[in-house]
Amino acid sequence: MSAVIEPLRDADSLREYIGSYWASGHILARDPAMTDFTYATPWVDRSVFPEGYSVLGAYDGDRLVGFLGSISAPYPRPYSLWLALWHVLPELKGSGMGGQLLRRMQEIAGANDGWIGTFGASADALPVYLSRGYAARGVRRWVFNPSAEGGDQGVLKANPTAREVPPPQEWFDYRYGRHPSLEYERAEGGVLRTETNEWGRVTHAVWLPPDGDGSLVAEIHSRESDAARRDGQNYLLDAWSFGRPGPNWELADPELPEVFHPPQARGNRIYAVGLPFLPDRIQKGDCDRDRPN
Repeated sequence: MSAVIEPLRDADSLREYIGSYWASGHILARDPAMTDFTYATPWVDRSVFPEGYSVLGAYDGDRLVGFLGSISAPYPRPYSLWLALWHVLPELKGSGMGGQLLRRMQEIAGANDGWIGTFGASADALPVYLSRGYAARGVRRWVFNPSAEGGDQGVLKANPTAREVPPPQEWFDYRYGRHPSLEYERAEGGVLRTETNEWGRVTHAVWLPPDGDGSLVAEIHSRESDAARRDGQNYLLDAWSFGRPGPNWELADPELPEVFHPPQARGNRIYAVGLPFLPDRIQKGDCDRDRPN
């Protein structure tokens, strides 16, 4: 098969592809508002992606046979592409088509003095990124426990990489203020979201400031754990981070569900990769770790 790599031609074909070949019923296949929210952010470079979706497609004539999606964002460089879903048809596995998609997306980022990477790479995918010069680091899941010992020892402090920029206010307003279906609790001490599911009540620490004192986390944990107790529910407050995100955080039990729709434990370590560097801090909401599929 001879396929060409070019910007996505239309979102309908992408949704059809995701539902057929990635996962039936996936939220990006069934919800146009979520597709737009993910791939058509205000930071999409329309000179590169004329249809307004920061997605590359592999086309065999009129047929979409593979794609690589990215979330256009203004950090950790002003021109950044956070990779989100990468797939080619099973018969194209090993053909080099997936590598061509990634290479072209890298070229787009590099031509604009930008950044490219992802939070959520699997161990199997690491060699693919490492062979292309990406930096990589394991990200672990943490659970807040008011009685956990340790104080500030081992807490990751801000130490930004040269030329790294933090997420601007415009990104917070978009990512956490305009989500099509989820509501977030936003304050100076962080961004968190609480959900009730089959397992119980869960609060996700989506973003924590590098120099926060942890008071907001403690306050929300107390409030939500009391509510869960009254309703006879399990409760936890979790976060993903390179290092311990603050006092009173401990590593999550490997048997604790990491996916709650339905409850499922898939492990509590994933990987972040980036080119030409890794951000100093990775936030849970950078990609799709904080939304149910």
